[in-house]
Amino acid sequence: MKRVVLILLIGAVWVSGAYADANRAGAVVLTIYPGAKAIGMGGAFSAVADDPSALWYSPAALGALEGGSLYLVHSPWLRTLVTTNDSYFEYAALTTATRIGTFSFGITYLTVGEVQVMDGDQSYGSVTPFDVVATLGYGRRLFSSPLGEFYLGGAVKGLYSFLISRGILDKMGEDPNSGDAFTFAFDGSVYIRKWPGYSLSLGFMNVGPGLRFGDLPPDPLPYSIRLGFALVPVYDTINKLQIAFDIHKVAVGITEEWKRGVEYYEGDGAVTVKGLRAVLVDAWFHAGLDYTFYNLVSFRVGWFYDKRGARVGPTFGGGISYGGFTIDIADDTQIYEFNKQQDIDVKNNLRFGFRYTKTDFKLF
Repeated sequence: MKRVVLILLIGAVWVSGAYADANRAGAVVLTIYPGAKAIGMGGAFSAVADDPSALWYSPAALGALEGGSLYLVHSPWLRTLVTTNDSYFEYAALTTATRIGTFSFGITYLTVGEVQVMDGDQSYGSVTPFDVVATLGYGRRLFSSPLGEFYLGGAVKGLYSFLISRGILDKMGEDPNSGDAFTFAFDGSVYIRKWPGYSLSLGFMNVGPGLRFGDLPPDPLPYSIRLGFALVPVYDTINKLQIAFDIHKVAVGITEEWKRGVEYYEGDGAVTVKGLRAVLVDAWFHAGLDYTFYNLVSFRVGWFYDKRGARVGPTFGGGISYGGFTIDIADDTQIYEFNKQQDIDVKNNLRFGFRYTKTDFKLF
């Protein structure tokens, strides 16, 4: 089985380049940030969460969404690393407000494109690895207080991961059950919102059994803790300004990080730190700003900081809204270390979002 594992890893080389060591967790698709507005703000979105991608960032914030909304996101995925042109990330979410809260259903799809299966000089054909995540979420307002409105929400998700076909594994004399896997996970969050002053979100993500391929030991899911805070210092009929900050910590191996420490590269050498500093070194920090003029045109800038994962840099984005329709675009090309090498052909990592919202829509 070791031989097959090495072959399968060929199709996931881009993951190691994008995420380095995310605490030994598997199911990387669960850590990919959806949403064009969110990416434009550097991923600092869990306390903003004002579009259907709230299902991913903070399901409790779904309770603050009005009416019904359809959201579609497309991204040519990290094509600087992938030689083919069929690597992409897709996200779709549908939300509807009801008298008992807001429901949401989302689909995530990720593929690295066609991969040749080789064992030495022997070719066994090609496969197209992919991941599909189906998520059902719910959020509702619990009560109001002088601090703001309190919301509570959660989500359940199912993940199917396909790496290699059973037919090819049979030809190779390997376990035919080791080419795909299924698992499930839960998210939950609390959201506090005093509009238009501030909002706060605290939640957990991806809590569930590991992803097991055949008889291999299961890969732990990237279960995480996420904290977000947002301010709205300017809000009138002409101008709206949002400033947001997030911390995302993949908690797999967190006790070992605290006790034994983690290693990361600083300059020309490796540095090892322990305790709280070790935990924070392996966390992801986000900051973002969104300025909207006349509820029509938006401009965004953000900062993404993942020191150990070699993802540090600015993000940019913008959007146009009219009559319930919104089109967003974002670019996070500059956060990836491999895009900063002078000898590489950089391809822009853009994300496109389309949303239609009908504020007076209610399912029941």
